Amino acid sequence: MSRDLSGRTALVTGARHGLGAATATALAEAGATVAVCGRKAGDCAEVVAAIEKAGGRAIDTALDVADLANVGARIAEIVGRLGRLDIVVNNAATIEPMAPIGALDMERFDLAMRINVSGAAAVVNAAWPHLAGHGRIVNLLSGAATRPLHGWAAYCSGKAALLMLTRAIDEEGKAEGIRCFGIAPGLVDTAMQASIRAAGINEVSNIPQEKLSDPKVAARAIAWLASGAGDEYAGTMADVRDTDFMAKANR
Repeated sequence: MSRDLSGRTALVTGARHGLGAATATALAEAGATVAVCGRKAGDCAEVVAAIEKAGGRAIDTALDVADLANVGARIAEIVGRLGRLDIVVNNAATIEPMAPIGALDMERFDLAMRINVSGAAAVVNAAWPHLAGHGRIVNLLSGAATRPLHGWAAYCSGKAALLMLTRAIDEEGKAEGIRCFGIAPGLVDTAMQASIRAAGINEVSNIPQEKLSDPKVAARAIAWLASGAGDEYAGTMADVRDTDFMAKANR
């Protein structure tokens, strides 16, 4: 099948629950050995246990992408445990702070940039020599990367920066056999969406939970991109709401 990842290894950040957990599971189902990363050791133990119960291979790992000084050491440790590294999925993100520009806490804004942009860059920077010749990187983006929304200055700015970072990574990486993808997963039923509904900050807050998609939908598309079967989308932001893209990802 197009998502066959047998013999490959993967790392997924922010994988304690939601889309990160679903992505780790989808990669494992496709045959990869997955480093399931949370901020602290043990955060992803339940996800790892579920993967192993289903016959997959996974390890629970600590990787706080906001701790820039230690990302390199954590990646080295993870690669040591996996033996190699083929796939990186930058999923870790924060929607906070949600506030109008004039009410923003700039320390929290700065933290959001660190988690949503600098952390992803640090992971790729540390993983780069291990990915040379074969690696695939998938960055979780959003329609917010190209559309400003009230109260989301931090999130929209971060995702816009991550989109350009995705393009830059692919531009530099393709000569070395590394390809990078962005994917907009749509409105997914996760804890982040629950926070958005609770905030009542903009029109996205008014979307009822029953209208949100299952994280497994985007997770399967991420696994397809990670397989190398969708390299035509490298350097772009694929969108799960694009029927042509999803038809290819699911064939």
